[in-house]
Amino acid sequence: MHLLALFLIAAPAQPATAADTYPTARGTMGVTFFLPGGGDFRLIGGRYFVANDLAARVDFGLNALLSPNGPGQNTTFSLSVGLRSYQLKRDRVALFLEPVVAVGKENSPAVANETAYFFRLGGGVGVEYFFTNRFSAGATLG
Repeated sequence: MHLLALFLIAAPAQPATAADTYPTARGTMGVTFFLPGGGDFRLIGGRYFVANDLAARVDFGLNALLSPNGPGQNTTFSLSVGLRSYQLKRDRVALFLEPVVAVGKENSPAVANETAYFFRLGGGVGVEYFFTNRFSAGATLG
């Protein structure tokens, strides 16, 4: 009886759609959370697949301290947009290329306790592993 219940729970309730079988399918969207580290203070992002294997991305970061009066306590932020193109996929692993444009405010490397606005063009290459069709982890070098 328990085995039958497990089969009923595991059986799909409806036929699989393209989004269920293809995690990088057009129309798929998601939210991105970044791990802290380095000088990168991005916090959250989102992506939307405008075509199969092509995702538009938006990322936002904020580093705001509650007491801005202390030395080195400047509020910084970043906003970046990119276009992630999945070039090579094998099973649940995908390699991608990603050009990015970013704007924001960061601590000045030239003057202590000062901030400077920036505009950057960049890009990266990365890998993403899809644990399921709804959850993945990735890394970008760039």
